Formats: sequence, C-alpha cells, structure tokens
Amino acid sequence: MDINSLLKIFKSVDTNNDSVISEQELKNSNIKGSVWENWLQPDMSLEYFVVHGLTLEHEGEENKSENISQSSFDKMHSKLVSQGIQPCWYNEKNGIMYYQNCISLCTKNIETYDDIPDAPSQGVKSAKGADISKLRLTDEQLLNLVIDDYTTMSDEQRAVFEKYRHNMDKMGCGIESLHEKGYTGYGAVALLDGKYCSHDMYKDKIQSSTDIGTNIDSKEGPSWHTAAMLSIMHKTAPDAEIVHYCCTDMDPKIQTNQLAEAINDIIEKNKDLPDEKKVRTIVIGYGFSPENPNYEENIALCKKAIDEGIFICSNNMEQLYGIELNGADRDAKGDVNSPQSYSVATWVDENDYKNVKKKWLDKLLHFPMQHLTIAHGDGKSIQYEGSDGGICWGNSVGSLYNDFLSINPDLKPQEFIDLLIETSDDLNVNGVYCGRLLNAESAMQKLEEVEN
Repeated sequence: MDINSLLKIFKSVDTNNDSVISEQELKNSNIKGSVWENWLQPDMSLEYFVVHGLTLEHEGEENKSENISQSSFDKMHSKLVSQGIQPCWYNEKNGIMYYQNCISLCTKNIETYDDIPDAPSQGVKSAKGADISKLRLTDEQLLNLVIDDYTTMSDEQRAVFEKYRHNMDKMGCGIESLHEKGYTGYGAVALLDGKYCSHDMYKDKIQSSTDIGTNIDSKEGPSWHTAAMLSIMHKTAPDAEIVHYCCTDMDPKIQTNQLAEAINDIIEKNKDLPDEKKVRTIVIGYGFSPENPNYEENIALCKKAIDEGIFICSNNMEQLYGIELNGADRDAKGDVNSPQSYSVATWVDENDYKNVKKKWLDKLLHFPMQHLTIAHGDGKSIQYEGSDGGICWGNSVGSLYNDFLSINPDLKPQEFIDLLIETSDDLNVNGVYCGRLLNAESAMQKLEEVEN
C-alpha cells in the first residue's frame, strides 16, 4: 500500500477534519486496530496523523497489480507490516512514516541530495529508511548521512560504506588499545536514561533494568536514545556489566527527583556488593540543570557518589570535576586514533574558540561522539550516526572509567579525570586550538607506569 492510499484511508476516517483519528471515529470506520489520540498544532495539517496499531485493512482497497513496480517505501512498508510492525504516525512535512520499534521510512522519491530529509540536528541529513540508490554522492556526502539498515543504497554506495565500516565500528581515541591489553571493564556501569531497549549488541551484559517512579507514560515504547547510549557504553567497556534505570518524566522536577532516586539506590546497593560487582560509573543522558529544582542538593548527591568511588558522567562535569566535556566529530576515512582525524562537533564553529582563554580550553576535554555505528532502536539492527551524534553519546564514553579500573581498581574518579587531561592531545582545527582530545592509549601507558 503506497503512502497516498494510506493517507486516503486516514482522511476518510477523520470525519471532523481535525487531523486526529479519535476513538469514536475509529469505531465508526472499518479499519481494524487501535489508535492514540494526539494533539495537533493549527499549522501542521496532517503532520501528526496518529495511527498506532492499524492493520491497514480497508474495505474496497485493492492490491496493486504485480506488473506495477513497487517503490522502495512500498516494499519496506509491506515487509514491516507483514512482520506485525505497524505505523504510528506520519510527518507530512518531511515525508516520514514512523513505525513501532523506532523504525522510520521516507515516503518521498529522492531525486537529488537536497531531497534527503533533514535530521533533527542542524545541517545534518538523515537517510534512515530512505532510498538514495539513484543519487551520485561523494564519499563525504555519503559518510556524513545518518544511515540505518532500512536505507536503500546502490551497490557502489554500499561498497564505499563497507570500505570504511571498520573505522565507524571503533570508538577510536585509543580506546581499543585498552581492550587489546585485556582492560575491558571492571565492575558495572549504570545508565540513567529512557526506557530499556534490548539489543543483541549489549543485552547479554544487562544486569537489571528498573523503572523509577509512577509518572512514566506506560504507552511510551522502548527508547532509541537508550539503545544508542547503551551500545556506546558497551563498545567502550565491553566486559562491564550494565545496570539501567528508566528516568524519563519530562517534568523537570519529577525527572530530577527520579535521577536522584536512582543515584541513591545505586549507592545503597553498592554497600552489599563485592567490589567487582559494584556500579563504578553512572552515565546520565543529560544531568542536573541549575534551573531545575533541588539543583544544589543533587550536585551534593553526585559528589557523595564520587566520594564512594563512583564516576558520574553527565552535563555537570564542571561542577563535579572542574572540567568541561564535549564531543568530537571525526573523519570516517581517517585514522580514528589520530588527533589529525578529529574536529569539533558538527554544530560548533571552531572560530568561536579564537577568543576563548587558553586556561579554559585546557580543561575542555573532547570524547569521540560522531561518525559511529550504534544500536538501532528496533532492537536488532545497526544505525550509523554520520555527523549527527549528540553530546549524550560523549557522556556514554564515561564507561571508559571501568576500563581503567581494570588496571587499578582503586583509581578515584577525580584521579581518572586528571589522568585523561594530563595525557590528552591538542585538538587543533584549521589552525584554531579547540581544547583537549582524549588519548586513552597514552593515559593507559601513564597509569601502567605508575602501577609498575
């Protein structure tokens, strides 16, 4: 069933023309399934047609003739529906149909590079679920896209992508050098983020998953964001066990209370665990903002956890360790362990650092964040971030602390940060000094020297 036929069904059901399929309208129709009611901003027309759970069966709807070639969207749509994966809502503005399990398909025919939908990040294009096979793209254009297993590429494009896949699969910045020496993660690492999304990449390492509070919308499915963060945590510390806490309420007061509850729970549970089973790193998707309630109390709680030997990686690095943490972009075709391959994040202009004091930049540490392969939210396939990785991906690299605990289990969080700063590389972009870049191999060598 093509998108126009699908929209025709939607419009026929939407009898009061408010772009929302209500429960009553569904009951009056002959479409089988269930829907979520949703709100719609006045200027959005069909942009938020919510059709979660529809089986797409409609009386009088005829199948396409087998002689008519199906588009890439038609083929993939049919495949998903046959697997019981139903569409959730359609964004008419961008031409994106969203499905269960965090899957999205582009419904438009893409004839030029400009036709590729924009990703949420400014200046980034997403080819997730899109057919780009007819485009003549440069290697740089292709490798800067967001791509997933639902992207249709030509054999030539696929060959380019696979040629550099070994770089994309690596964390880089010397992280793999620790794994080669057997430093793969001591203890456990906890993630405080969205709803748990299982994935083959890391599911065998999940020790527990806990929902905090009763304010989490039970209708909300597994989080693509959580899947991405867990996969980066696992790639960084592959043998560390993972503890997950779901803290997702959008009310800042409730969410910060949930984060605090999770941290307290970890501190208390650690007291009864052997050292090798304790949570030694807490990764928070975002963190505590000064505008949010109980900010000072929550920072004090984080410092208490640090005193207990727990490294917390969040947006609060300056308050906790006296440094700033940012994420770095990189050249997917270059040596991902060389500082020459790295630059500032896509949304940052290196020229903004020209007038920044060197003393501050010397405490600005960049972790690898963009041009990475990560777990897809569907729970089984892979997504390639291109230039779209966000700072939360950098926070996930905080599980590196568990690798260093494999060298010295008594290494303190502040000692770890100081070590990373001391052994980091200059990040120079077009002649502009932009701060420090993680050099995990150099830090490993330094700590080995101290231990020996």
